[in-house]
Amino acid sequence: MSVAGDGIVEGSARIFVPALMFQAVAIGGTYATGREIIEFGAVFGALGWGAGVAMAVVGAVLSYLVYETARRYRLFDYSAMTRHLIGRFSWLFDVIYIPFAIAIFAVLSSATGNILRDTLGLDYWVGVTAIVVVSAVVTLQGTDVIEKFNGIGTVLLMAGYVVFSILVIATHWDNLVRVFSAMDHSLRPDAGIGDALLVGAIYVGLGFVVYPSTLMTVRHLQSRRDAAAAGILTGSLFVVPWFLTFFALMGFYPSPVVFDAPVPWLVMLQEHPGFIVLIYGVLVGWTLVATAVGILQSIIIRVDQTLIETGRPTLTFAQKSAITLVSLLVGALLAQIGIIHLIAIGYLIGAIALLVVFGLPLVVRSGKFLLPGARETGEIAP
Repeated sequence: MSVAGDGIVEGSARIFVPALMFQAVAIGGTYATGREIIEFGAVFGALGWGAGVAMAVVGAVLSYLVYETARRYRLFDYSAMTRHLIGRFSWLFDVIYIPFAIAIFAVLSSATGNILRDTLGLDYWVGVTAIVVVSAVVTLQGTDVIEKFNGIGTVLLMAGYVVFSILVIATHWDNLVRVFSAMDHSLRPDAGIGDALLVGAIYVGLGFVVYPSTLMTVRHLQSRRDAAAAGILTGSLFVVPWFLTFFALMGFYPSPVVFDAPVPWLVMLQEHPGFIVLIYGVLVGWTLVATAVGILQSIIIRVDQTLIETGRPTLTFAQKSAITLVSLLVGALLAQIGIIHLIAIGYLIGAIALLVVFGLPLVVRSGKFLLPGARETGEIAP
C-alpha cells in the first residue's frame, strides 16, 4: 500500500479503506456492548442467524450503491449525496441524521460510563467525561488522523472479538448446542425466520447514519469494480462481530442475567480473568471514540460544505470545537435514559426513518448500477 501526495491510497488496499472506516464508525454504536445484537437478532434464539444473513446481503448491496454513486458523481460529503438522491428534500436527512447522531452519542456515553465503572471501578461520569474529551481531541485532528485512528481500532477490536467470543463459546458450548438442537426461541415464541430476516434488514438502516463518515474515503476508489469489492467487504465485515457476539450470547440463552443486562459482554466475561475484562474495556473504549469521531467529522464536513455553497468562510477551529463539544455534551446528558431504551426504541425508529429517506431513494436512483450492463463511468457533478 502507498499513499500519493494528495492523500489517495494506491494499490489493492484502497478497497479496504471505506470498509474499515465504516466498520470502525459502526461498531461502537452497533456492536460494542452486545445489547444491540440482543435487540436485533439474539432475542430470536436459534432463529436469530437470519438477521445476520439479511444484514450481510442487504448491507453489501447498499454499501456498493452508496460507494459507486459517490465515486461516479464525486459526492464526498453527505450534503452532496442527499441532494443528489432527494433534491430539495435533502433537509429531511438532516432532520433525522443529527438527532439520531446525538442518540448514538448518548449510547456511547452510557456504554463508556458503565464499562469503565465495571472494569476499573471508576465513577460513571468519569467514563462519560473521558469519551467526550478524547472524541473531541481526535475529531479536531482532521481526516487523515481519523482514518488512521479508526483503521487501527477496527483491526484491534476485531481481533479482540475473536478472542472474547472463543473464550465465551468454549465455556458455554453445551448451552449453545442445546439452543440450536431444540430450536429454542423462547424469548420470541411466536416469531419465525421471516421476523428475524426483517429485523436484520431494518437494522441495516443504521448504516445510513454511518455512510456519511465513509464518503470522504470513497475518493480512494477508482472503478466500479473497486466500489463493488468495497461494498462486499463492508457487508462482510459488518456481520463478523455480529455473528461472533450472537453465538456467544446463545451460550447463555435465554438467561435474564445476560439478556436484561445493559452491557451483556461485561456479564459474559465476568467468569474469566480480570485482565480479559480490562482488555475488553480498552478496546471497546477505543471503538466508542472511533464511532463518535466518525459521526462528528461528517457533521462538521456537512456544515463546511453548506458554508462554501453560500459563499461564506468555512468553520474556524473554535467553531468546530464548539460543535463537537455541544454535540457530545447533549449526548452525554441523554445517556441518563439508559442503553436499553435508547437502543430498543431510538435505534429502531432511526433505522426505519433512514431507510425511507435515504435507502429508498438510493435504490430508486442508483439501482441501475446493479445491472450487468451499467456503464463504468458516469456524469461527473460539478
